[in-house]
Amino acid sequence: MKSNLSRRAFLVAASGAATALLAACAGAAAPTATPAAAPKPAEKPAEPTKPAAAAAAPTNTPAAAAAAPTNTAAAKPAEATKPAAAAEPTKPAPAAAAPAAKPGQEIQVATRGGSDGETMEKTAARFLEKNGIKVTHVSYGGQPEYWAKVKAMHTTKQAADVIWASTGGLYGFASSGLLAELDPLVKGDKYDLEDYVKAALDTCSLNGKLYAMPWGGHPGEGASVLYNIDLLSKAGVSGLTEDCMSFDGWTWDKVIDGATKTTQGDTFGFMPATSFLSLTNTIGGFGGEFLNPDGKSLTMDTPEFKKGLQLVADFYSRLKVAPTPDPKLDTGELFATGKLAMLQTGYWGQFSPGPKAIADKFKWGMGLVPKGPAGKRGSSLTINGQTIWSGSQKKEAAWSFVKFLMEPDQNVEIVLSGGSRPALRKSVLENPRLMNEMKSHKCFVPFLNAAEPWKQPANFRWEEFSQTVNQVFANLYLGKDTVDQAIANAKQKFQAILDKPVDK
Repeated sequence: MKSNLSRRAFLVAASGAATALLAACAGAAAPTATPAAAPKPAEKPAEPTKPAAAAAAPTNTPAAAAAAPTNTAAAKPAEATKPAAAAEPTKPAPAAAAPAAKPGQEIQVATRGGSDGETMEKTAARFLEKNGIKVTHVSYGGQPEYWAKVKAMHTTKQAADVIWASTGGLYGFASSGLLAELDPLVKGDKYDLEDYVKAALDTCSLNGKLYAMPWGGHPGEGASVLYNIDLLSKAGVSGLTEDCMSFDGWTWDKVIDGATKTTQGDTFGFMPATSFLSLTNTIGGFGGEFLNPDGKSLTMDTPEFKKGLQLVADFYSRLKVAPTPDPKLDTGELFATGKLAMLQTGYWGQFSPGPKAIADKFKWGMGLVPKGPAGKRGSSLTINGQTIWSGSQKKEAAWSFVKFLMEPDQNVEIVLSGGSRPALRKSVLENPRLMNEMKSHKCFVPFLNAAEPWKQPANFRWEEFSQTVNQVFANLYLGKDTVDQAIANAKQKFQAILDKPVDK
């Protein structure tokens, strides 16, 4: 990217831009062109949302963004875990050997490819060495095409035994009979689920039946803020350190103040995230939501929703502290080169752009997104699930591999390498290595434990809804529409999606 950036230089003609997701999130494909293209976000590692130098997307991670700039990116929340780095990990429940999972068998595991695939291939090699069962990885391509490919493989009875399925597509798969119920395998194996976060298991279930294991989870694609300590300090904003807790008391007003003070010349103060899972974080903090809890109707006309959306738009059009949407803009690079003081991102922001890209150019940290006037951070518990195909003839071997993916030692190593979000089980979340070796994990633990349930249309057309969110607010961010105009136009498109039959 060119070093002499200017805000005017970022304005481009209408063209679609693919922004890879899922939290976070690898290999998403571009949607149709829209009035304003999205800037290329800091890459989100495979989940996912996502969010490591892997492609995003997410997300559980969501599809590629089009018009709007994105930074890609009914369960009862479990009791929050205290974020102290010294917390002792909960001992994982002992896992009994899966019935009939005998050495010498061969199974397949499907992912979106990208870094998801790389992670899975390395994991398969370790599994073979430990269990004697060969796992072959196959890629079904990036989102949103991934979902259609899985359905096609199911229809032709050729799907992989183990299938990656984030919450963005999990429910449609489960409702159509594509996925095997895991409860019989869990009971037959006497596998203890006590170590798992209840909200995560609830999120991986449909109609009371468990269909996935929570391999990686995050509370949204806009759940955190990367900050350049040196740039902010130079502008007179003090108090920030590399400890994520130093950002914990920040409000949106303080973000605006810091962004305004650091915006000058070719340097920008703050880049908001605008995907569906990101706006959920920001607008949710104001008490606003896109949908009713049952997912059957829109709730975008409330004062709370409008105020939250207005804040996001203000960073672009009124405050002018964020670069204008441009398909060539890499926000991760912008931050890594010291040209952006703060970048809204997800859990994966600890890796992307990461220490390798930033090197020793400046001190930086990452904290949780500020709470809003509602006294909370908006959230939507987003999970990258590992599932078993209903047509698999080797379900016991597949279950053995899924369990292996969830083992704390195995999962912690994957997270530390940037290959996924943490598995939602206590022995992973409270692991001392994650608490002490990562910039922000200790701040995410209570947020993950208290995250609100996954939010989606009742007909499970989350992917369509998410892509539309990425498109419909383009003119708002460009200052061409008011919030009321943008919402009125968006509601027509959203309602058309809600009126469709259940996605199967």
